[in-house]
Amino acid sequence: MILTITMNPAIDKVYIIDNYKLGEVHRPIKTVASAGGKGLNVAKVAKTMGEKVAATGLLGGSNGDFINNKVKELGIESRFIKVSGETRICVNVSDTVNQISTEILEAGPVVSEYEVDKFIKAYENMLNDVKVVTISGSLPKGISNDFYKVLIDIAKKHDKKVILDTSSKAFIEGIKAIPYMVKPNTDEIKQVYNGDVSTLEGLVKAIEHFKKMGVEVPVISLGKDGCIAGLDEGIYRFTIPPARVINTVGSGDSFIAGCAIGLEREMSQIDMIRMGMACGTANTQFAQTGYVEKELVDLYFSQVEVAVIG
Repeated sequence: MILTITMNPAIDKVYIIDNYKLGEVHRPIKTVASAGGKGLNVAKVAKTMGEKVAATGLLGGSNGDFINNKVKELGIESRFIKVSGETRICVNVSDTVNQISTEILEAGPVVSEYEVDKFIKAYENMLNDVKVVTISGSLPKGISNDFYKVLIDIAKKHDKKVILDTSSKAFIEGIKAIPYMVKPNTDEIKQVYNGDVSTLEGLVKAIEHFKKMGVEVPVISLGKDGCIAGLDEGIYRFTIPPARVINTVGSGDSFIAGCAIGLEREMSQIDMIRMGMACGTANTQFAQTGYVEKELVDLYFSQVEVAVIG
């Protein structure tokens, strides 16, 4: 089973608008509201691909109830812990003409020390029947920056592989626990690595840096240009032919889902990253956040190109 962690989930509202312009009145072509947050996007994609998935994190208020019900409707096991604050709403305005997205993200609730301790105790029990843990997204107020480090340490004591996908101080502290995989982009990597990442040679050196730290599979996301991954056999560049983009939101999360699926299925590391690339690309073809179709994932999986670069 895959366990996805979303400490700061949200109701994701996507407005599809042609030729969005600031200061003007727009009527959306389509509006979609879904259970969101990076870890929930991971859970949705993994479930769509046929995996057994449980989702956990913190939920509160009527927004939390909406998300909890949506999670159960999707066939994902809900292991969320209730908090007193109200779960947030995040808005994405997707311009299909100019192929750009604008996001407005609420901060989320303030979490008490009691609620943090309650989650950690429940989390230890959740690990009994899972194989892979994904930790995604930001931390709500009230939770210390080293919280993900604590979760990774606990998971590793139970011999679970952890994929960490976060940024800022949560990433700086979390990576100290040496998760199995990390996936920063070229901006996020600068938070923990001082070298030049503007060239391919610099990116290879960054991957080597993370490998020396002990991260088994460091991945640097290059957006539409694919990714670079440090695997047991060497350092590889993964690319895929360009596709017309409808919505990019959730593609990074879909990549994480694909990698978690690869770990769950005990794929080779190369095929694990291929699965991540295929899920991430498939997500761009739909307005709904964190959504793929299996047939499309299979198609893109076959189109991923792999090259040894180090």
